[in-house]
Amino acid sequence: MDIGMFIQSILLACQSYELATCPQAALAEYPDIVRKTLNIDSNFSIVCGIAMGYPDFSQKVNQYRTSRIEVDDFTTWHN
Repeated sequence: MDIGMFIQSILLACQSYELATCPQAALAEYPDIVRKTLNIDSNFSIVCGIAMGYPDFSQKVNQYRTSRIEVDDFTTWHN
């Protein structure tokens, strides 16, 4: 849970600088390749990578949007 909240904080911080992000948990499945490529010591655990950069909204892939339901449709509020 802590690492997920940390990653979320990075993603939100990037968004405030108009950077797009893509968290990539699959990198943790190949730690030896990541360590060798990025020269990361084996004392560190690899749990996720995050791609970030300025989005090019003229590209069709960056215009794709999925449908969303309203928050009230999946949330129960207690007073």
